Amino acid sequence: MSFFEKILNIFANMGDADRDKKRLLKEIRKDLKKRSRYFRVKGNTAQPALAKLFYEIYKEVGPAQVLLESLKDSDAIKGIVVEGFLSETQIKLLENLSEDNIRERCKNQKSLKEVKEKIKQELIEIYSFFDLPLARKINSLYSSLMTLQDFIRFDYYFLLKKFDSMLPERDFTYITRFDGINGEYITDDLRDFDAILPSIDLDADWDTLLNILALYRDMEVISKDGWKKVLNIVREFRKTKIVKLMIMYLEEDISYKVIPETNSYEIVEDYLSKIKRTAETTLNSIVGERKKNQQDQLLMAVFGTTSVLRMKYYTEKSNMAFSKKINSGYRYVEPMNFLKAFYLDYYKGPIRQVVDKLLITGKWTTSLASQQFSESYHQLMSLSDDLLKFDNSLAEETELGGKLKRLTKAADRDRNALDAMSNVLKQINSQGLTILNDSIQNLFAIGKNLKRCIDDYKAPKHELIVNWKEIEMMSELPIVEEMSDIYKKIYYFLQLMQYYLKEES
Repeated sequence: MSFFEKILNIFANMGDADRDKKRLLKEIRKDLKKRSRYFRVKGNTAQPALAKLFYEIYKEVGPAQVLLESLKDSDAIKGIVVEGFLSETQIKLLENLSEDNIRERCKNQKSLKEVKEKIKQELIEIYSFFDLPLARKINSLYSSLMTLQDFIRFDYYFLLKKFDSMLPERDFTYITRFDGINGEYITDDLRDFDAILPSIDLDADWDTLLNILALYRDMEVISKDGWKKVLNIVREFRKTKIVKLMIMYLEEDISYKVIPETNSYEIVEDYLSKIKRTAETTLNSIVGERKKNQQDQLLMAVFGTTSVLRMKYYTEKSNMAFSKKINSGYRYVEPMNFLKAFYLDYYKGPIRQVVDKLLITGKWTTSLASQQFSESYHQLMSLSDDLLKFDNSLAEETELGGKLKRLTKAADRDRNALDAMSNVLKQINSQGLTILNDSIQNLFAIGKNLKRCIDDYKAPKHELIVNWKEIEMMSELPIVEEMSDIYKKIYYFLQLMQYYLKEES
């Protein structure tokens, strides 16, 4: 009668619980006596032969414990597993979607639209590779790898050192001196090992799994012959049931039953998501870099520098105090800086000088044309003053600046103060955006009128201004050059501001 048949027989004839438990423990004791090579019932002694079984496993997997320390959740091992199921053509398509290759494909393309569309089609094609049956095969193989890692990572050294206190860690030249020990010292270790033992599939494709590990570390992690030895020891453990019997006997736990951990991993979806995310992030990064490069070129064309700081109080430095409380703060710091710089550097200098010549000295054929020009010009003058007042109103000593400072301090402890601070910031930003939009509209009108003046100057017959020679005499440089320079500055500046207005819209 087998061991488990005996158990079933005992349960079938159960009466008194204590009596039945004693009877079952007696049967277990008999079975353990037959396995005295590994465990001696007299003295409850775990024998050196048991330690040798564990040591034979440790010799084969010990070096792999270090080599595979970072295996779990490694993107590299997931890539090796997935790509092992793909053709060369499919792998090449995957490589096309790496960050380096996407950047290379975009390098000489003025417009990214075609590249984006091509990448979108390639992603669709890649997703179509992985139907449900293939995804299951890949996930199953990866799950087997993780099971193998759990088996490898069992603390064999901690268990074995109880049999030989002088045992060095991972020094397999050492001649072991295992002694018999009280089995109670290792019952916790045996429980941990017994939880892993059933998960090892003796019929798994171990050659493939070991090849994957070799690819991952670029070296043999566990030899195939060595792993065959390990599998034979696993068979021995299962055949003798020595671990289970020892636990039940030593802990007098007849209800002990192993519930192996069955971890199921889904790596295909994560793998595909990572490819898609890399492609999208890279394209967005390229768009951002191009945008930044274009902005820097425009800044250089307008101001001769990429560092433009003119605002005193509506600044990123002031934003630091708000960012600790809420996500928002001063929203338009950069465009407001550029606008103030343009007003100070160009509007009140070269633009004002040229426009004054055109409006005051120029004789216009119709008053309507000059009136539109004049209105835009004076609107900008007023907006320039509004911008200066707007910035200065945020100084701490002003009513608005002082209020904002008080609310910011109180926001940590008072929800109402936090809401009030948020509302004040919204009002400030709304005022700033109005100044920005109105300034852009009037600068556009100035630029449009300047272009008409340039075209009229170059025309054989002047239809807008009739006394160009008189205006010319008042200019150190040819008036057409002055107008063209100012027009270019306004044109580049409006292009620069478009980036911010587009984002807002």
